[in-house]
Amino acid sequence: MGIEVKIDIPASQQEVWDFAADLARNVEWMVDAELITFTSDQTEGVGTTFDCVTKLGPLQTTDRIEVVDWDPPRTLGVEHHGAVRGNGRFTLTPIDEGTRFTWNEELLLPWYFGGRFGRQPASLVLERMWRKNLRTLRARILERQQGPTGHEPGPLLGMGRDSEVRAYGPHIIRVSLRGRDLSHEAEAMRHVRTYGFPAPKVISVPDDHSVVMERLSGPTMLDDLAAKPWLLSRHAKGLARLHRRLGEVPAPGDWVKVSGGSSVVHLDLQPDNVKLTPGGPVVIDWSNAAAGDCGFDAASTYVRLRTGSPDNHAAARAVINAFRTRFARAFLKEFGADEILSRLRAAADLRLLDRNLHPNEREAVFALARGELD
Repeated sequence: MGIEVKIDIPASQQEVWDFAADLARNVEWMVDAELITFTSDQTEGVGTTFDCVTKLGPLQTTDRIEVVDWDPPRTLGVEHHGAVRGNGRFTLTPIDEGTRFTWNEELLLPWYFGGRFGRQPASLVLERMWRKNLRTLRARILERQQGPTGHEPGPLLGMGRDSEVRAYGPHIIRVSLRGRDLSHEAEAMRHVRTYGFPAPKVISVPDDHSVVMERLSGPTMLDDLAAKPWLLSRHAKGLARLHRRLGEVPAPGDWVKVSGGSSVVHLDLQPDNVKLTPGGPVVIDWSNAAAGDCGFDAASTYVRLRTGSPDNHAAARAVINAFRTRFARAFLKEFGADEILSRLRAAADLRLLDRNLHPNEREAVFALARGELD
């Protein structure tokens, strides 16, 4: 049984994708979807699996679904493995007025839907229901455009050297104070998430100088170290594991290459950029993401751990002053000293290209690269 429904939505392809590809939110616009429970660790990208309790009148079934195609912001394809079998696909096509959303399904219904004799009436009911679902989807997207999310930045939550972070409805918005292009950072977070790596979910990109992301709860790894220094070894192991996981993510071919290898490198994956959320660690601040190799990325982290000098951050100063060398050496051991030390000089040279380095940091990096740092 094949069904196709479509609708035109006055929103960008990315806006429509951001809402429709948030699988947990399907229950907000699909009247037949009662409950979604993820059965995989990841919640987006190929390989994601989830159970969807589906109700059609008095009939209820659990649809076991696997994502088999994920090409943002264009197509999302799934296979149905439960009582309902078959495959479905969302296709997003840019048009002059916004985006055309097309929903195709090829399904084999269970016997209690009437078997082959029930296909035609079931097809008519489902087509009518899914057309209604698409109208609801359009209404939800228009509500987001008109609501607080997407318009009014709220209280200041944090400030970096060239950007600030503010509340943005239920989310946060990062804005460059120097007009720096943040679109690459948004692309990096979306890219690594498709491979199951923990990064913030990008909600939207209002312009090249700002990005709206999910709001994460929990301390940074650095703050947790300051409060619980006895967890130093555990966090060093956790940081090394994150580096190894990131080393499994291939980088897009058009990214800047900073070393041999072709995986994604963060170039600032250190404790202050790891949020310890209730769902696990999440890596933030992807502004420097590039292509390279995992060992080079770990060496870059080691350079920062040994030489960093954060400003106006009491927790950071406490950890760096008291535990910097201990944590750096623990990380070196957990990741592998040979891999890091063989790339140390190259990582230090890259660090020295940063014009924002404090003179004391610059001298420390120079000394570390030449084995002169105590």
